[in-house]
Amino acid sequence: MITAGFAFEHPETRTRVTVLESDAETGGAGWLLEIRRFAPVPDLAEHLHTTWTETFEIVSGAARYSLDGVEGALGAGESFVVPPRHPHVHPWNATGDELVYRQRTRFARPSAAAVQDVLGVLATRAGLIRDGAAPRGAVGKLLQQAVIARTVVRHGNYMSRPAASVQDAIAATLGRLGELLGYRAVHPRYVGA
Repeated sequence: MITAGFAFEHPETRTRVTVLESDAETGGAGWLLEIRRFAPVPDLAEHLHTTWTETFEIVSGAARYSLDGVEGALGAGESFVVPPRHPHVHPWNATGDELVYRQRTRFARPSAAAVQDVLGVLATRAGLIRDGAAPRGAVGKLLQQAVIARTVVRHGNYMSRPAASVQDAIAATLGRLGELLGYRAVHPRYVGA
């Protein structure tokens, strides 16, 4: 179970995520994360949330971000808000110095399961890469991504492309097949369960 104080690091980008508030502190209404980054590239591709609002506040350093396809820049003390259904890319480092920002996510309807699932997917992806256990080969990677999609689309989280209906179909078919073959979106080994 992911609780306040839980942390994980993406081994390729050296992005460290610390959970400051989880579902226990927010009543399932979202989370508060602190992210420390050095990488000058985004960790996540452009995506959107159907019912979530996200606020990003830069604590230190300089950031780039994208909202509705328009790139912007922020410095310490500045923030931006992403309303539901707006394609965006989370902040990435604009310089070689460390970037620290906080991400507050608020759901339209509280869901402890959404908090645990989405944070669990992120921690599991980082853990699989760190341990060299990420699926190899095109089929393995496809099935792992489909299983992840099956978990996140259930909570209204979609990549900007392809269309949500295509992602729903992939999640329902290939995602289910991947689960039957033993792939997991959230692995207990990586979330402290």
